[in-house]
Amino acid sequence: MAREVLEIEGLRVHFDTLDGPVEALNSVDLKVDEGQIMGLVGESGCGKTVTSLVSIGLATCEVDEGSVRYQGEELLFRDTSSKIKIQKISEKITAFGVMAAIFSFFATILVEPNFFSSLFLFFLAITSTSWLVGFSAKVESRKHQRYMRWVRGNEISMIFQEPMSALNPLYKVSKQISEVMREHDRLVEAETPRIERIGSALLSPFSMVSGAFSAKPRQSSVVLASLLFIFAAQLSGSKDQILDVFSAPIYLFADLSSWLLAFGTALAGFELTSLFGDAISLTLALAILFMEHIFIVGGMGAIYGYGKVSEDSPFSDISLYIPHVIATYLAVFLMIWMPLSGLSAILVICALLALPFIIWSDFLRLDPAHIRQVEGILDDVRIPDPKSVANMYPHELSGGMRQRVMIGMMMACEPKLLIADEPTTALDVTIQAQILNLMKALRDEKGTAILLITHDLGVIAEMCDDVTVMYAGRVVERASVREIFSNPLHAYTRGLIACTPSLESERGSVLPAIPGQVANPSDFVPGCRFCQRMDREGETLITRPEFMEVSDGHWVENCPICLDESQDRWV
Repeated sequence: MAREVLEIEGLRVHFDTLDGPVEALNSVDLKVDEGQIMGLVGESGCGKTVTSLVSIGLATCEVDEGSVRYQGEELLFRDTSSKIKIQKISEKITAFGVMAAIFSFFATILVEPNFFSSLFLFFLAITSTSWLVGFSAKVESRKHQRYMRWVRGNEISMIFQEPMSALNPLYKVSKQISEVMREHDRLVEAETPRIERIGSALLSPFSMVSGAFSAKPRQSSVVLASLLFIFAAQLSGSKDQILDVFSAPIYLFADLSSWLLAFGTALAGFELTSLFGDAISLTLALAILFMEHIFIVGGMGAIYGYGKVSEDSPFSDISLYIPHVIATYLAVFLMIWMPLSGLSAILVICALLALPFIIWSDFLRLDPAHIRQVEGILDDVRIPDPKSVANMYPHELSGGMRQRVMIGMMMACEPKLLIADEPTTALDVTIQAQILNLMKALRDEKGTAILLITHDLGVIAEMCDDVTVMYAGRVVERASVREIFSNPLHAYTRGLIACTPSLESERGSVLPAIPGQVANPSDFVPGCRFCQRMDREGETLITRPEFMEVSDGHWVENCPICLDESQDRWV
């Protein structure tokens, strides 16, 4: 008999809202065996994702009752009512004590030292005692949190629906995968000794400068020459003359622009038509506008790089450097204009602020052995050219590649259970097939159990061994995948299958649809919730149907109306 990896029994949870508590799950039963692929299917809003998040302790809801066990170990934690009461009282006393201690401290300085100093010590003692009491009341909670941190990623991993929101856009792929492995102590031994890494980090500023000259010798030489020229101008006695030379182009550009504007304004006041005729006056106006465009608009375009020179032109390469030349010119002008003491202070402060970050980032750089380990993980999930992908950021990858990276990250610690929350959403058909084949291969190679959450019954039929159908926060049917498709008993299961295109569908026929939609959780009835959707009335909406086993391994919510296939009506 297969060992149960995950077992959920009688799980009921609710979310606290402004309108009061709203039930999200109602007596959910689910289990996943070792090496099994369990499908969890249902429409949006049925509670599939909430079930998975509660299982790994990431849901923000409140658990009312039930149990979630991983290999027999309870994953849910609920403090006793007495400890919860102690924690709430401790939080209130601590908050009040902190505010009172701050008030008495300032009163000691500004008003009366003798009286308020004693008051300050009194409130400080009360705050410390209250905090220690609350801290001791959370010992079991902190122990459970440490256990859950060990379970997440190490024993149970989850692939989220949208990898772009799950991956950190600020870190490269190699950094994110290695971080998961470091958290669970799965990294191989570093091949570079710690002392050598520290020495390399301390020398990293010099290495960065030499690397800049090696990679971009022209730009680095220009920067170095500019700095030498600035300090030579500052130390020489001809600083004012150099500033005059630098200012000449600015003054010339300003004078020409002002002259053209003034000239155009003056001509606008004359009756050019009466003096020169229509053709000549129009030619003069166009010439003035053209000159203004060259000196003003063209100048700004050169600064910001808006202008584009033909690629065949000999000046095509020069045009690319115009913005850099203008920016360098302005920076050099300002640095020469500044006093030497102020310039030196700014450069020293910038260097002191930058050096710790440069040294620390070099020290945190991945060891070559760890990089090879990450590349091996990416190769396991069939990523072509893993060396290049490991050095990329998430936004540089396609949707399928990001999903593969997520799978690689989640499988890095070889978990016993993988929860895949709609892993193929928004992927094209070919990429979807590759991801599903990859997950199946990982199950076959490593024996990983998979809880596959999806809307797609085609994926369920291809991937899963067993299927659990959820509707409105409840499990309405559970059976093997072959049994579900050959003998669906619940009306909701039959509706999902009927709404799926098949080879037997007639050409030009209208695809059926289940009428209505999943009710708002605050409007759920205690009885059969699918009957609520179908606008049925009577006892069926009051009393919840029993979840019973009708045949070997085939469980269904025993609503007489929903079990009657003649009552089905799809639109």
